[in-house]
Amino acid sequence: MGPEFTVEEQKLLDHAKEAIVRYNKIRHARGGIDTLYAFLVSDSGQIYDGGCFEANHASICGERHAIANMILQESYKAKIKTIVVADPVPEVQPMGTPPCGTCRHLIWTYGTPDTVVILMQYIQGKEDWTFPKLEKFTISDFYPYPYEPKEGLWDNWEPK
Repeated sequence: MGPEFTVEEQKLLDHAKEAIVRYNKIRHARGGIDTLYAFLVSDSGQIYDGGCFEANHASICGERHAIANMILQESYKAKIKTIVVADPVPEVQPMGTPPCGTCRHLIWTYGTPDTVVILMQYIQGKEDWTFPKLEKFTISDFYPYPYEPKEGLWDNWEPK
C-alpha cells in the first residue's frame, strides 16, 4: 500500500498527472523528450508548475522553475506547502529522484521543515503515460542539517 495523501496533496497530484501528459505531448510534437517536472502548492493554495531546462552550460531544475513561478506570482514571503518532483523512468525504480542539493536548500528556504516532498515516477507507454510509484517525505527527511546563518554572529567581531 502506498502513502496516504491529504485532499490538497491529491489535488496537486491530479494536476501534475494531467500537466505531465499535456506538456509531454507538446514536447514530443516538437521533437523533444520527457523531462523532470515539479509542481507545488503554496500556502495561498495556488499551484505552480516547473520544468527542467537543460542548456549546454547551465541547467535549471524543475523544482527551481516552479519555485521561481511562485515567487514571481506571489512574493518572496510565499511558502511551499507541498512539492511534487516527477521524473520519467524506463521502468519502476527502487526510489524516485529526490531534489538536488540546491533545490533542497530552496525548498527549505521557501517552505517549512514540514513541507511535503512527493517523488513521482512516470513511464511513457505506446498510448499514454502511467504513474506507477509515489513516495512521500518531508523536506526535513532530505535536508536534516540545513544551512541557517546565525543572526548577529559576527556583529562584535574584531581581529585579535
